[in-house]
Amino acid sequence: MNIIRIRKVFHPEELERISKEYVLKPRICSSKKIVENLLWKGDCMKIDAREIKKRTYDYYSCFCGVGVSNFKYGIQFVCTDERSRILKGFGCKYSIYILCKEDACIVSYSPKYQSYFDELTQLTDVKELIATINQSYPLKAYQLMEFVEECVFDYKDSRMLKRDDYPLFETFFKKAYPSVSEIGWLKAYFEGKVDKGFFFGYIIDDELVALCDAPDMPYMEGDIQHTGIVTLPEYRRKGYAKLCAALAIHHHIQSGIVPQWECALDNVASIQVSKSIGYKEFAQAFIFEES
Repeated sequence: MNIIRIRKVFHPEELERISKEYVLKPRICSSKKIVENLLWKGDCMKIDAREIKKRTYDYYSCFCGVGVSNFKYGIQFVCTDERSRILKGFGCKYSIYILCKEDACIVSYSPKYQSYFDELTQLTDVKELIATINQSYPLKAYQLMEFVEECVFDYKDSRMLKRDDYPLFETFFKKAYPSVSEIGWLKAYFEGKVDKGFFFGYIIDDELVALCDAPDMPYMEGDIQHTGIVTLPEYRRKGYAKLCAALAIHHHIQSGIVPQWECALDNVASIQVSKSIGYKEFAQAFIFEES
């Protein structure tokens, strides 16, 4: 097993530069092969499969502090100041971030854990390494997905939400999150998201029963977008979340934004939904969060 140690690969300026690289420009495709590879063939902006893959890899490279696509085998340890920062949209630090993809494992950590990881470089088995870290720092396990292509085109009663849908959204929010009592911030939050075209809902008899939202992104905002799904308990397992998410994907692709999906590793239902609307498994992440 190859073991590589790297210190401070990505600096904040480099992360900002990565985002700026993704300002898409109109282009003319004369090659039939290229045109056939486009995921959406309307009059709006198009993103091909190669660009989607590149942005997905670069997004997770920001978490790892090193290029994910350049490392294929072994364990790589990366000490980076980026793991000491509170992440936008997450409200916490990912002090330890481990990405496992096929035969490669990248362990990214905050400098304050340098001495701890110095003692782990002798471990060559990924499962043993993760189990050892988990004993000292509880890790949350996630399944990371990569978007491949659209495969749902009939969205039925799902649609993009607009400002005058706020009463529906507020009622939905109160049912979905009954423990949240203070909602003075909710309307401004809703309007900010719908103005960007980021909220999609499934409506039944003038009731919002499923919602696909778009949280703030820690990196590459405007170029890649996570989609979250919430369905009221009594309407689950009916396919409404799938249709909302499929419509959100379609809108993001049209807008030149790469859709992104991740969920808890044991959330089988979420993984199945993502696969049914065009995603495939990308990697697994094990994360130690700190406030």
